[in-house]
Amino acid sequence: MPTVVYRRLSSSYDPVYGQGQNDFVQDIYAVAQAVMTRLNMWAEEWWADLNDGLPMLQGILGVMGAGQGNAIGLLIQQRILGTPYVSSLFSVTTTYNAATRAYTFSCQANVSFGGIIQIVGTFTNTQTNVSPWQVTPVGG
Repeated sequence: MPTVVYRRLSSSYDPVYGQGQNDFVQDIYAVAQAVMTRLNMWAEEWWADLNDGLPMLQGILGVMGAGQGNAIGLLIQQRILGTPYVSSLFSVTTTYNAATRAYTFSCQANVSFGGIIQIVGTFTNTQTNVSPWQVTPVGG
């Protein structure tokens, strides 16, 4: 019996319907999807709670620089650790490339019922893609 079940999201982050049980993800895949969803939601984006979300405009994109890597990394880590069933993070790395103005964050997350999720995100001050995040289960 699964510990957690979420409705599957399409590659454009829309809920998937019409495929029966294939419309759902469970356990480590559900947690990975929850992490991805939480990282993609920016602060002030959800009308029901304007404080919920990653402060991309308020504290990340506008302040990226060589001296800000640790502070930005902590904001991202807090967001990930606030995801249900994520118990801890390890192998956390942050880099800032001044020439390309690109910031990269990566880590691995332990899931409370077993397994590891790899999380990697690269973004710039001129972010144009839908999601800079790749969240992939690597065990379970």
